[in-house]
Amino acid sequence: MDKEKIMQFQMMEQEINQLNSQSELIDQNVKEMNELKNSLEEINKKECKEIIVNIGKKIYLPVEIRKKELVVEVGNKCYVNKSVEDTLKIVDEQLGKLVVAKGQITQRLQELESEIGSMIEKESKHNHECKCDDDCEGGKCEDCECEEE
Repeated sequence: MDKEKIMQFQMMEQEINQLNSQSELIDQNVKEMNELKNSLEEINKKECKEIIVNIGKKIYLPVEIRKKELVVEVGNKCYVNKSVEDTLKIVDEQLGKLVVAKGQITQRLQELESEIGSMIEKESKHNHECKCDDDCEGGKCEDCECEEE
């Protein structure tokens, strides 16, 4: 295998590793978004007056709910008041975007897998040992059907 093909394999391997890392990150985000969605649905349907809120590092604070309105960051440290229903819509939109991104990553991983498979198959056709009874020069058969011989 020549240096160019080795570099191509290495670049593809690097891309696969990056895509797998991105895929894991998306999976984690989907899990967190689903947990958030479940919590919001619980708040929305219950007539609960108190919930326990994680304030960080496994420390929780009991909080009384006076009205079901949330403060949501909409970007660049800008916050707006949103109803639980509106916030659920935002969460669903974000989940949809994550699903699309995961699909694109999966598709690219399949493309890379196919490309690598083709390269390996092509390379193995050109690096075979002679199986005929003739004494072929360099171990390669004169009757090879490979495109590049």
